[in-house]
Amino acid sequence: MGSPSNSAIVCDGCGRPASPNHIAERLARLELATRFRPIHMNVLFVAVAPMIRPEDDFYGPPNSKSYFDSLMDALEIAAPEMEPPLCDAEKLIEFQRRGFYLSYLSECPIPEESGNLAAAIPTLGSSLLLRIRFNYKPKHIALIGSRMAPLIEILEKAGMGPQLLLQDSHPLTLPNLGDLSARSGFRTGLRTGVSSDATA
Repeated sequence: MGSPSNSAIVCDGCGRPASPNHIAERLARLELATRFRPIHMNVLFVAVAPMIRPEDDFYGPPNSKSYFDSLMDALEIAAPEMEPPLCDAEKLIEFQRRGFYLSYLSECPIPEESGNLAAAIPTLGSSLLLRIRFNYKPKHIALIGSRMAPLIEILEKAGMGPQLLLQDSHPLTLPNLGDLSARSGFRTGLRTGVSSDATA
């Protein structure tokens, strides 16, 4: 009989075979995010995956700030006219203070060559459900981006439908900076659930 082959390490964050460097990068991202995790989570934002480059991680703060600035602007955190302007770390502190937290369907970046995301959604969705139920425990859940649409049914079947903040029954669309119409739609999607909560 031959000797047993070494089993590949499977990453808990994305479900793919992973190198030690891949695992280390995931743990580093989690450590950064934990610094700004609110004690009581008001809105859990869920995007598809983190940025490819570690230095662009949302909680870095990032070197490439397009996504970061768009989300902060959409949430009315640190508007450009504020004096004095907040630095990125201060924006993250305010993000945390409001009970906001950003997580991902896949906790690891998804390489361009990885194939169809839709095929991985059932597995990644099950992992996300466990994190929401036993770890995050948010009051509201806001999915960001059209690729997150299949998650709506998964979350509804898990009994989390009332927690979802949607934009015309779809995931929220993160507006580009300066797009006032898209920003208004994003904020309306957020406020619908929060307002109904306050009324109840």
